[in-house]
Amino acid sequence: MNNNTENEPIKVSFVTLGCAKNLVDSEKMLGLLGGAGFMLTGPDTPCDVTIINTCGFIEEARDEAMENIEEVLERKRQGQTKIVIVTGCLAQLWQGELLEKQPEIDAVLGLDRRDKIVGIVNELLSDSGLANNLQVTKGEFRDVANDQGRLRITESCWGYLRISEGCDQKCTFCTIPFIRGNFRSKPMDAVIEEAKELANDGVVELNLIGQETSGYGQDLNDGYGLAELLVELNKIEKLKWIRVLYVHPATLSDKIIEAMAKLEKVVPYIDIPLQHISDNILKLMNRKLTKSQTIELLEKIRKQIPDVTLRTTMLVGFPGETDDDFAQLLEFVKECRFDALSAFMYSFEKETASAKLPGHIDEETQIKRYDAIMTTQQEIAFELADELTDKTIDCMITSALFDDEADELGLDPDYRWVTGRHQGQGPEVDSVCYITVDPDLELTSGDILPIKIIGRLDYDLVGEIA
Repeated sequence: MNNNTENEPIKVSFVTLGCAKNLVDSEKMLGLLGGAGFMLTGPDTPCDVTIINTCGFIEEARDEAMENIEEVLERKRQGQTKIVIVTGCLAQLWQGELLEKQPEIDAVLGLDRRDKIVGIVNELLSDSGLANNLQVTKGEFRDVANDQGRLRITESCWGYLRISEGCDQKCTFCTIPFIRGNFRSKPMDAVIEEAKELANDGVVELNLIGQETSGYGQDLNDGYGLAELLVELNKIEKLKWIRVLYVHPATLSDKIIEAMAKLEKVVPYIDIPLQHISDNILKLMNRKLTKSQTIELLEKIRKQIPDVTLRTTMLVGFPGETDDDFAQLLEFVKECRFDALSAFMYSFEKETASAKLPGHIDEETQIKRYDAIMTTQQEIAFELADELTDKTIDCMITSALFDDEADELGLDPDYRWVTGRHQGQGPEVDSVCYITVDPDLELTSGDILPIKIIGRLDYDLVGEIA
């Protein structure tokens, strides 16, 4: 039996790495553990169990995960934690290889073990213990897990809602199908029930996530897709903003664009990872659309949703990317003027089809191309931010800003500051607004107020109540 007495609850610490989908998995496990009576503690607090929810998408993410695992194992050696559990995408991808690299890990859990976390922790703390509780179902996932009953760790006014899992697009560089399986949609009634639960828990901004949200419903055979789902979510009274993340250009239909344009709670914001624009590279990536089709799609979006914020992701240094291919990409970024853009350097993943392609690009060239595209985008982002000066836009208040935080940012600490976001700023990935408000004004997280923009701090905006 474990050493804890009845008056000493078992303490569990959590480390979450990676994307929003991982965060939802962590929140679900935290909800299960909290509901079972475990005491949830901070990462630096002595505890009985430490759970690391890892990302394994690219080499950089795997390196970060291994660094975190080593740090937690060192805490175990020092007696700061007793049990170390590794779960998430890296656990799914590497399986037993993780135990070979770090045999001090007490359990490696595949993604399908998420909802059994309470029983696994209890078993690990018992006399019998548990070694290598893999039991993964790699590539054979079935229903999308029920995410209700989460203990949310985001700001109280917003949350993520997973509507699908896995992907069938088969991009040649991507490991998602090997980790998360084939594409599956969460049934619409389950999505609506979870959205209502989140709204009743104080969420006024709902952020829809999945590996490919625009493909929602393609496997349900009931005729309903993302457009119909948005219509139903728009009816939930307590919600104010609905944001769609991670759409795929090949499945972003006219019907979805029309729904986003007409539904008042769906914010004019589209996160559409394009990856590249050269026809040569798009074909090698198996991205389904050509350069001309991509440009036509973006023009259609901007025509039907005039105030739309466009966020995208680009991948540089893909095998076979010539100087001309990259020049096309750079020119496209200059002309399109995305509101926000992230870029990644190609990561060699042995499981993927791109690993077998000729013409792999050396690291030095990849870095130069990455720096060029991000420098170009920075100039665009700063120009777009400057254009907002003296304009009044609605912002959602998300949290208070402490005096030392304001001072560190260069904001006058004699004023009261809060943090917020306008509709074109997605949580965690985009810039924010720092807003000065009257000390006597009563504010609640989730309040939406007209804010006059008076300047910027790099990417972030500075404003005051209009």
